[in-house]
Amino acid sequence: MIRNSLAALLLALLFAHGLRAQELQLDALGAFELVFQPARPVQNYPGQQVAAAVTYRQGEAFIVPSPGRVQQIAYLVEPGAAVRQGQPFAVLRGPEMHHFEMAYDSSRALLAGAERRYQANKGLYERKAISESQWLEISEKYYALSLEHEHMRHFFELVEEGDNDPDALTLTAPLSGVIDYSPAPGGVQEGDSIAQFVPDAAIRLEATLPNRLRDQVIALQWGACEPAVERVSAMTEGFFVRVWSVPLAPACRPLLGQQLLVTPLLAVRGAYSLPRSAVFQLQRQTMVLVRDGDRLRPLAVTLLGARGEDYVLQPAADLGDREVLVSSVSAVQGMLLGLGGE
Repeated sequence: MIRNSLAALLLALLFAHGLRAQELQLDALGAFELVFQPARPVQNYPGQQVAAAVTYRQGEAFIVPSPGRVQQIAYLVEPGAAVRQGQPFAVLRGPEMHHFEMAYDSSRALLAGAERRYQANKGLYERKAISESQWLEISEKYYALSLEHEHMRHFFELVEEGDNDPDALTLTAPLSGVIDYSPAPGGVQEGDSIAQFVPDAAIRLEATLPNRLRDQVIALQWGACEPAVERVSAMTEGFFVRVWSVPLAPACRPLLGQQLLVTPLLAVRGAYSLPRSAVFQLQRQTMVLVRDGDRLRPLAVTLLGARGEDYVLQPAADLGDREVLVSSVSAVQGMLLGLGGE
């Protein structure tokens, strides 16, 4: 272990000495056209493209459950269509529609009776004129009927008024947004979703990234759109992690369910952007040439990614306001190789 560490240290010292030996005087390059450019600091860089879907997080959609089994549903709009609050979206048909209405009227009547009994006995219980067990039975009955009636009431609030067909109920959208549904071939059972409605403010991108990028990703880019990443899953799926963007702006909102190729933008410190022409290879290292007074010095860099005609890179030393050679780099590279004795 110690022998390997000493060998690595020796190689590093030899490499650094070689670079110092390969500095060039600017006046020795008079025949070349030398153009310099300051490196531009950057806070992020583009990663490799990944697949993303236009979707919403679980729990963000408003679900319309069925109060019972429905044999036939005629949807009036297609999945993914934009609907406004109160717009009819489906017609439920079958003899059970009449049963739904009867159950709703019955729950309302039973609740009214239970509420009268509850209010009448409340004072008696406070005066201890009835037993604890009697009051508990009265209260439980009242609250159970309240829950049952609320379940039916929420459903019938969506039923279009003026529908006199006993075998059909027309449902209206509970909110404005995008409708989503998957018709079941065997009909809708009690508690199943008839449809769900996704508010515009809930539509976002979902992508899966390598777990090593979870702390770096800040946005998902496609075209001119760069929605920021709002949430990163705290659980991994193998070597990957799910991320979700902020809700998409109207100008950057593809169809719900659409698949896209997006570029994750990754946060970075101490990185710069330079034209590709500034980068070259020397002694198996990626380099740029930095002006230091009347000299050119090679500086090792790590390439992070590409952005347009530029590279995003991290230098071995801070570039600050120093200028980097962006022209005649190949010619200077040849001179450096000659000076190195290769």
